[in-house]
Amino acid sequence: MGEKRTLIITDLHGCYDECIQLLDKMAFDEENDTLINLGDTIDRGPKIYETFTFLRDLKERMGDSCILIRGNHEQMMLDAIENGGSDKDLWYYNSGGKTVYSFLHHKHRIQEFIDWYMDMPFYYETEKFNCVHASMIDPDPARNEVETLIWGRSTDYTGKIVMTGHTPYRIPLYFMGGQYGKIQEDVWTVLPETGMIALDTGCVFGNRLTGMVIRGDDTFLVTSVKSSVEK
Repeated sequence: MGEKRTLIITDLHGCYDECIQLLDKMAFDEENDTLINLGDTIDRGPKIYETFTFLRDLKERMGDSCILIRGNHEQMMLDAIENGGSDKDLWYYNSGGKTVYSFLHHKHRIQEFIDWYMDMPFYYETEKFNCVHASMIDPDPARNEVETLIWGRSTDYTGKIVMTGHTPYRIPLYFMGGQYGKIQEDVWTVLPETGMIALDTGCVFGNRLTGMVIRGDDTFLVTSVKSSVEK
């Protein structure tokens, strides 16, 4: 049996090819690793349905070792389907139509899989770290408003280390109480006990897809692959 590691990815937005490349680069082992995705699997990108089927099948095989957190784009989709009206307008304004078409192109309607998306939690916590889509204010994930967890952009957080996506930066960054620093890629270092690590590097906007590997000795590295999306 291999070493137990945690791999974190985020904001795939249908960038299926880059997702596979990144997992390969991180030597993803679904038999032994835990995989966490920080949300926003749909909308905007070129292979939304393919991304869905890959993650669905992975979750089926890995069970509790595959954690798929809900992002604001999944929530917009769920609200649009449930409520229509202005919620549907908001989702379509944020590329919901591309998701609808991707599923229809593969002879499915996204409405068929609502329960699967509804099962996505708003956060994931371990003894050492937390994971949310967007941001946290209170160090206890359960004490944050859902709006903060999936839409927030605050970087003032100083609680137990949290990994986030949502806000795209050119490179991965470490925030601590509003101050920030660059994270050097492909270098193992000790995981901070507090603060926020931002992993969304705008793959769907033509930049890079970034992932994080945490080892059992509480060391981590970030690594990335180049986007193939033309912008």
